[in-house]
Amino acid sequence: MDNKQYITQLSRRATLNYKETQQLVSSAIATITEILSQGDNIAIPTFGTFGTEKQDEYIDVDSNTGVRMLFPPSIKVVFNPGTILSKSISSK
Repeated sequence: MDNKQYITQLSRRATLNYKETQQLVSSAIATITEILSQGDNIAIPTFGTFGTEKQDEYIDVDSNTGVRMLFPPSIKVVFNPGTILSKSISSK
């Protein structure tokens, strides 16, 4: 499902027009992004928890050339699904 299909389906379910639903989704994503960029977690009941993990810098060796490369530290986004979401997906 692409973004347009998702917005259309959500707008029907929420009985909002397409433009309102698109703004709502954009606002939700912006809010989640802002919370995560501050280093906080966000838990959405029955859905799951978004958080961040810090990865330290590390050195890896290219197996083809043997060149050692230093990868800088980074932060990645992680999602842990809620129990209800996991159960509802696995039961279908």
